[in-house]
Amino acid sequence: MGTEKSENWETTPSNEEVLEELVWTLESSRGEFKLILARCNYLRLRSQLVKRLQVLTDIDIQVLQLQRSDKTLYTTIHAQLQARLKNQLGCKQPEALMVFNLESVSDITQMFSTTNQVREEFRKHFHFPVVLWVTDEVLHQFLHSASDFESWATSIEFSFSTPELIRSLQKDSDALFTSAMAADMYDIGWEMGYLRRREITSALKDLERRKQKLEPVLKANVEFVQGQNAYLKNQITIALKHYHQSLDFWSRYVACPRDIIYSGDLACYVSTIKRKKFIAKLKIGLIMFNIGLCYWERAQTHRVQSQNDLEQAKSYFQQSINTFTETDRPHLVAKFINSLGEVLRQLKVWRELLSLAENSLGLQQLYGNTIQVAQTYSFFAEVAYHQKRWLDTKHYIYKALHNLSKVKSPPQSHRSLYLMLLAQAENKLGQVPRALKHLQMAADIGIQSNPHQYIRILRSLRSLYREQKQYLQAFRTKLQERFVEQQYGWRAFVGPGILQSVQQSKLKNFVETPYVSLRERFANASLHGVAPEIFASGRKRDIEHLLERIARPDYKLIVIHGYPGVGKSSLVQAGLLPAVRQRYLGTQDIIPIQITDYHYWTKQLVELLLNTLKQKNIIVENQDHSFDNILRLLKKCEEKNIRILLIFDHLEELLSIENLPIKRKLFFRFISKCLNILTVKIIILLRQEYLYILSDINSHYTPSIINDIYHSDVLYQVGNISINEVKPLIEDLTKLSNFHLEEALIEHLVEELATGTAEVSPLELQVLGTQLQTENITTLEQYFTWGPKSRFIQRYIQEVITDCGDENKQAAELVIELLTNNISKFTIQTNTELAEKLSLLAVNLKVKKRNIQKSQLNLVLQIFIESGVVSLLSS
Repeated sequence: MGTEKSENWETTPSNEEVLEELVWTLESSRGEFKLILARCNYLRLRSQLVKRLQVLTDIDIQVLQLQRSDKTLYTTIHAQLQARLKNQLGCKQPEALMVFNLESVSDITQMFSTTNQVREEFRKHFHFPVVLWVTDEVLHQFLHSASDFESWATSIEFSFSTPELIRSLQKDSDALFTSAMAADMYDIGWEMGYLRRREITSALKDLERRKQKLEPVLKANVEFVQGQNAYLKNQITIALKHYHQSLDFWSRYVACPRDIIYSGDLACYVSTIKRKKFIAKLKIGLIMFNIGLCYWERAQTHRVQSQNDLEQAKSYFQQSINTFTETDRPHLVAKFINSLGEVLRQLKVWRELLSLAENSLGLQQLYGNTIQVAQTYSFFAEVAYHQKRWLDTKHYIYKALHNLSKVKSPPQSHRSLYLMLLAQAENKLGQVPRALKHLQMAADIGIQSNPHQYIRILRSLRSLYREQKQYLQAFRTKLQERFVEQQYGWRAFVGPGILQSVQQSKLKNFVETPYVSLRERFANASLHGVAPEIFASGRKRDIEHLLERIARPDYKLIVIHGYPGVGKSSLVQAGLLPAVRQRYLGTQDIIPIQITDYHYWTKQLVELLLNTLKQKNIIVENQDHSFDNILRLLKKCEEKNIRILLIFDHLEELLSIENLPIKRKLFFRFISKCLNILTVKIIILLRQEYLYILSDINSHYTPSIINDIYHSDVLYQVGNISINEVKPLIEDLTKLSNFHLEEALIEHLVEELATGTAEVSPLELQVLGTQLQTENITTLEQYFTWGPKSRFIQRYIQEVITDCGDENKQAAELVIELLTNNISKFTIQTNTELAEKLSLLAVNLKVKKRNIQKSQLNLVLQIFIESGVVSLLSS
């Protein structure tokens, strides 16, 4: 073992001593598994330690760098070692292995939880010591989620000395300012500076524990970094506090720089003052821009005060640009000026936007890039559109699209915006087919990290659909708009429909920055992506119970049943599926495959299975859609250690299509054979009234797999919401979306919804809540003025009738008349019965247009079904 130090090596005696201990542990553990936790919060120190370690020992230490998307520790290590053994002839297991980047793994809790389950696999297969480099935060998660595995570990700790910590803090905080100035496009995202910000946070904690105070200049730099951290966590108020503290210091510093010592050389002293003031002004400009970003962000999430926040954003963006103009930095003006343009666009101050665009275009052509040039042309187009210059609008948008086409990977959110503006101009010019085509193209691009813009596109598309009397498409676009608002926490109630899993967005109008909505506070690491309604309504317990069944080998079939409207599909779509996608069972991942459309379901299932195998680099050519081929593909998945979770949603719909007894028997025989495959589990979602069909499985299932199809081990009932959970649910949903209801109103809603029972229908809650939000009813006094509950529900139905279109209004009203004489008492009618009775009712009511077309009836019924007003029963 060598003892000499490498060149430029800086270490504390304590670190050197710990390194010696690590070397001894590695050498004494050759040929056997040993878990070592090396605790170090700083990448730079870690890098130095590894270099020093290579000097101190001749052990062959291999390195594994984890990726952000890795989900398991054991299988990742095993796969990489197998790949190395395959690619390098004569390669054998390493003498030691070091694992880095645990702090970068997106779902570290799930990784550690899975690691704890398979800890014996490490001892069986890894005959060498494994060093896991961990930060304080990672170690905390490790202790919490893998306590059994951690009990095997030997822990060591490395740290900077206080002077090294201060130097590191200064270097990292200066680097964040510098990189923000130098970047081609402003980027405060998770990638740029993420590691530096994390290490600055660690250094601050270490210095605080050592009771070390920071010098004013360094403290001002750190305040800026803390502002960035808070902003990225959507803690806007905290971010503004940090930014303003940093801004106050640098503003005073420009007036009188206090850290410059007069050395006797007057010229040097003056020069130093000027340089220091110049750098301080640049920092002021950057901080003002970041303050503007905070107000912009708040305007997007708090619609009530959005006008004030936009005005504040405008003010700070303008001050930032003025500062860069005064310091003669036109390239910085070019980089930041379009942010002001986006605010002016939203404030609809077209004259100011035109002036900015005229100033920006030359700057972008000289100092910017083609994306910024395209964005500037879109400002010209927006102004032209609102000045009713439709041809000029098209001209500018074509210029914007032309510039965007020059970019290898253009931001699709920009392209969707330009297509929408183009479509709006074409619509005004009477070029409706082209307008509809371009709007559909914009909508097909999807959210693309900008949900606000996507909603704007959907509204334009819905309006055009209605103008073209395409009422069903318009209604579905309206539903999609509401689902997007619900996903991102901007709508408390989405109405009768399937909840969607939680999403995050990146607002890419002018800045690359992740928008983390308040809904994310419900999406904890163990159930990432689960909609907050699932947590707030008490459905979290259902998710956990179902996950437990999926994990256990003795639960092969799960039948989730309940009455219409209780939220079976929402439970799976917004709760179970996102949770399952984050889970591993031991060393196996779970692939959920959901079937909801049963017209060509076998073809869809084969395609999904083939795609699953393809992702594992397993190519299967046979694309036959028969049951036998599906079983072969499922067995192929079993051979490759892939667990398949088959989910049949609304199974009664399949049975209405495959309504012949022989076809039902074939389907249930297929289900039985699937259950005989070890790695396959099946979930069936079924309405309560269709539970009787499960008896058809009795003659096909294997008793050793399922003892009783109606046993509680198979059935899982989903019911209404408990009355005790309704008030917290309403409070959480309205708080998330900034639709604040008076407490007295919430209490009255709970009482009225329960109607003397201990439960509340989720369907009724969503309908009533949707109408309250539509009419902006937030107080009990308003509710009494426009209520009671039945009147709100009637107005909800009236809105759905309006969605059917003027031409179909009478048909829609007649359908409601036939289906119910009382809002709380519905009847069951077949399509044929409705068609016959409509004509008769039209005569009795002396309706002008008595002949109701079949197409009208079908349109009305489809919109009623999708709105939740009418329930479609299979027969």
